[in-house]
Amino acid sequence: MRILAISHSCVIPEYRKRMSYLVRLNGVNLSLLVPRQWREYNSWVSLEKSGDEAYNIISVQPMSWWINNSGFRNVTHFYPRVKEIMENVHPDIVELWEEPFSLVAAHTIFWARRVNDSVKIIFFSAQNIRKDYPFPFSFFEKYTYGNANYAFLVSDDVASVLKAKGYDKQFLVLPLGVDPEFFRKKDVSSLKKDLRISDFVVGFVGKIVDQKGILDLIQAISEINEKIQLLIIGNGNLREEVEHRVRSLGLGQKTIIIDAVPHSEIPEYLNCMDLLVIPSITLPHLKEQFGRIIIEGMACEVPVIGSDSGEIPTTIDKAGLIFKEKDIKDLKEKIEALIKNPNLRATLAKKGRKRVLEKFSWKVIAEKQYQVYMELMRQRRCST
Repeated sequence: MRILAISHSCVIPEYRKRMSYLVRLNGVNLSLLVPRQWREYNSWVSLEKSGDEAYNIISVQPMSWWINNSGFRNVTHFYPRVKEIMENVHPDIVELWEEPFSLVAAHTIFWARRVNDSVKIIFFSAQNIRKDYPFPFSFFEKYTYGNANYAFLVSDDVASVLKAKGYDKQFLVLPLGVDPEFFRKKDVSSLKKDLRISDFVVGFVGKIVDQKGILDLIQAISEINEKIQLLIIGNGNLREEVEHRVRSLGLGQKTIIIDAVPHSEIPEYLNCMDLLVIPSITLPHLKEQFGRIIIEGMACEVPVIGSDSGEIPTTIDKAGLIFKEKDIKDLKEKIEALIKNPNLRATLAKKGRKRVLEKFSWKVIAEKQYQVYMELMRQRRCST
């Protein structure tokens, strides 16, 4: 069974762990098409092969007409050599970890069907708010729906959106995953010393933009009369406003702000935290689609507090605390509850780790994908 997976996000080694588990399963011969370089977390990331990947990595730099805008680049890029790659790999299944309205999805499907019309095609979507896209993205979306065979969707909300837009084929709600051996509890005494951490640490990791609710977290921290420190990791257009707000609220001595760090270093910084907060808010055309940092934090046994925006409550479930988005009083009370109750923190830490192992580990995700592969191969045999 020959699989060709395509993903710009897999330039990050951690996101390729899924592939490492897939190729351990019976009969999977996998090739991964990935950029040589991609912009993730506001910085350019170059592909680094780990050396232990038992599958074929095809590295090609895609073209795009939105070079400097990461959001547009995600949906306007394409691989100029995709026809040649299809002919060389001759896949039974093409797995597109790209949105259906993207150019790369439509362009890849176009050539896949011309090289081998019987190939089975899977696409991915995390779009949990219905949007009517302008041309040509509306055309790409319709073309993908019409020519794909299956979809991996991040949540039930995504499934509802796709159904409302006319997608009526097979799908599986498949969450994002994490490697629990990489993201785990560990001693980071040296890093804590470097950061001058000495008190209870409330942490935030993510883009410093309106949708992530960072200003609400800062306000809540300013109203807590406990010996705590706030650790903020990330970049974004609200960075200057965050720094100003921290100073104006008198939090300068207890706040540490760090630029976005490489994804490989995230476990160390998570382990510096006693509590991780995801204070996202819902905007008219954007709400939290999953919250990858949530499962990374839970894997490290860091208690998590999240807002009720989008998919956050489903991702956390009963392994953390949920507050009403934008409700600073509710957030403050949830933070104080965990500061004052070490037993509750310990309980949530264990529940979080258990939830990751049972639902979000790459091994569990890969096994679910494998069952889809087997069903598509059965359908392929029946149709020939």
